[in-house]
Amino acid sequence: MTLESIIQRITQYASWLYYRQWQTWEVLAIIAAGLAAVLLAQAGHRRLRAAEKRIREHSPIVGLRLAGQRRH
Repeated sequence: MTLESIIQRITQYASWLYYRQWQTWEVLAIIAAGLAAVLLAQAGHRRLRAAEKRIREHSPIVGLRLAGQRRH
């Protein structure tokens, strides 16, 4: 498979998606999936920040506790 055939196939799929008549439920499903992905990413980030705070509070290294939380 050459690079030209790969590019042609990608172009074919992109044009098919662009010129397709989308149904309302398909657009809503794509939006819902995107929103769910964003919410999952946000929850994971929030969980990571909570774990970081917990580690910082229970750290035996005094410098970490004295430094406190940095705000950028």
